[in-house]
Amino acid sequence: MQNIYLLLLIILLNGCSSEEHIEFKDVPINGHSDMLAAELNKLGFTGTQLSGENQIKLHGVFLEKDCEIHVYGTRKSQTAYKVVVNLPGEVRDSLESSFGEIQKLYSSKYGRGTNRYLQYQNAERFLFNEPKLRRRLSTGDFSRYTTGSGSITVEVREGYISITYLDKRNNEIGKSEMEEETAPIRSTLLTQ
Repeated sequence: MQNIYLLLLIILLNGCSSEEHIEFKDVPINGHSDMLAAELNKLGFTGTQLSGENQIKLHGVFLEKDCEIHVYGTRKSQTAYKVVVNLPGEVRDSLESSFGEIQKLYSSKYGRGTNRYLQYQNAERFLFNEPKLRRRLSTGDFSRYTTGSGSITVEVREGYISITYLDKRNNEIGKSEMEEETAPIRSTLLTQ
């Protein structure tokens, strides 16, 4: 009986350890941002360059499309906490089709996501010829898929789709580093 409990404990711990960090292309979003970029280089993503503070820009194929990929690191320790994929620009009809396909793909892998749609195509006064209200995508519409290790957000931007992988644990590290930086400033303001 003890052996069964021990076996169950080992299985449980192994299951939890694989959920520690969210993955992008089977690479955990963890460690120094340069190390994550190097791992993505091994997968064929190229053009590693700094594109902003704590941000590395790469190019490569994702979802069978040439994309721009950004790896974000925390301010102090440069721990990778977010990967953003910007798909190429598309016309409205193609954008709506792509968004629907990506939703189906991520829903099959991560379960039903949380959706937010900002706008509908027609106002009520123009619906006399249409039997039902039809949803049209707008900038800011998104679907979010939450896991134990983080979240994935598929969002409509100005003419393209952006997919954000956010690691829960490392995002908390980033928040605490930000608080450490602003704490001395706050205490100075309070004492004045």
